[in-house]
Amino acid sequence: MTADNTSPEDPPLLHVDRLTVEFPGVRALDGVHFDVRGGEVHALVGENGAGKSTLLKVLGGLHRPSAGEVRLGGQPYRPRRPADALHAGIAVIYQEFNLYPDLTVAENVYSGREPYGRFSRGIRYAEINRRSAELFGILGVHIDPAATVDSLTVSEQQLVEIAKALSVDGRIIVMDEPTAALSADEATRLLDVVRRLRSEGRSVVYVSHRLDEVFAVADRVTVLRDGRHVRTAALADTDPDELVRLMVGRDIAAAAPRAGVAGDEVVLDLAGVSAGRQLRDVSLTVRAGEIVGIGGVAGAGQPEVSQVIFGALPITAGTMTFDGAPYRPGSPADAMAAGIGFLHEDRKAAGLLPDLSVRDNLTISVLGRLRHALTRLLSPAAQAGVFADYRNRLAIRTTGPDQLIGQLSGGNQQKVLLGRALAPGGRLLILNEPTRGVDIGAKFEIHQLINELTADGAAVLMISSDLPELLGISDRVYVLAGGQVVGHLTGADLTEENVIMCATTERRIFSPAGV
Repeated sequence: MTADNTSPEDPPLLHVDRLTVEFPGVRALDGVHFDVRGGEVHALVGENGAGKSTLLKVLGGLHRPSAGEVRLGGQPYRPRRPADALHAGIAVIYQEFNLYPDLTVAENVYSGREPYGRFSRGIRYAEINRRSAELFGILGVHIDPAATVDSLTVSEQQLVEIAKALSVDGRIIVMDEPTAALSADEATRLLDVVRRLRSEGRSVVYVSHRLDEVFAVADRVTVLRDGRHVRTAALADTDPDELVRLMVGRDIAAAAPRAGVAGDEVVLDLAGVSAGRQLRDVSLTVRAGEIVGIGGVAGAGQPEVSQVIFGALPITAGTMTFDGAPYRPGSPADAMAAGIGFLHEDRKAAGLLPDLSVRDNLTISVLGRLRHALTRLLSPAAQAGVFADYRNRLAIRTTGPDQLIGQLSGGNQQKVLLGRALAPGGRLLILNEPTRGVDIGAKFEIHQLINELTADGAAVLMISSDLPELLGISDRVYVLAGGQVVGHLTGADLTEENVIMCATTERRIFSPAGV
């Protein structure tokens, strides 16, 4: 469809022509064409490493093209820094958050654009707090403008980034995976905001791996692959299967097939566990060869469960057993020594070591195993072997082991961190949002790898806000609400409706297997 306030004959508001961006050893964009009309939502899709984030960073003033031209409103557009993009009316919401954790929410929303008193020259805090509250009202959420960002959940931080972009009142709003950290309800409200922006005559560049969102909100879509333009089409002239083929260059299934391989051996058991300010009387089990999912709305306590098991949050009540023995880790080091791998939900704040190489980021969880027995010096050959193994298994796109991890796309960074969690080869894997920001082809590969691990006897506890993923790959699902288990779903009870019902109404549904 075409937005009501524009037509195909109108000259584009933004026009990208033969855009090329080169970095040492890699051409991220190769002669890309792209345009955005006034008052339209234009989706940009492609696999990780296809060039989407690089194109957005050119628009946002973070990268300069090696060749080609960008025109905005018919005039040459050559931003040299992010402030130039904002001044031109382009606001970019990047996949990786760019917030100041020690400042308040309102200070982050209006960072660099703070209103000052006429005489006192102090920041008018009452004004930015009020304006921020109004923006969160538009988004349909309540976040305290006076709270510091480091006190917020990942989901709330994403909403702060979105509010910051909306506060600019720009002509073009660029959104890179804006719903990746949001709950289903929050994502629905954000799509309503996107439609509202379009109705106001503003343009939105919408980047997402969630094709259902693309078809729900976009007017046109552009597909990139390997840094090149593949196709631009109206959404009415294509379908999800065709987009997937264009993105990956081949047919691919929506999810890796899952065979039930769970046995009777209980690897992890939680009984009446309470921790922190939220978790209360949580009981669950994970068996060898099994994928157990944990679902619920944002803030229901899912990350806290994983932190308790990994030794990052102390237990205040209840017991845990691991491989039949009492288990009470005092730190993450204890958990890793016991054979537990962990993938954090926030790869930027708690996962990436940005100043280190891809190889060092991937192998840091197994350095003790890679040292010479006598000298205790790190073996470069052993480290290179682990890197090569997981680079191949996870199809990590990198120029080599020495490339800084910060130079990879978000999805490839996620793959490196997944490799780090897998490298210890432990009995239990705790995966928080394992495919967040990962394209559909890579998601299939990750699911396939998880299936292979469980087939070899590993136990997996997976937390995901992506309901199709949660239901598609899990053997059983526990649903949390208010820090408590309100549902245990398996077999015919394992449906999207039941997960939502338990999570939002706290109606309890427990399959015969119990908790």
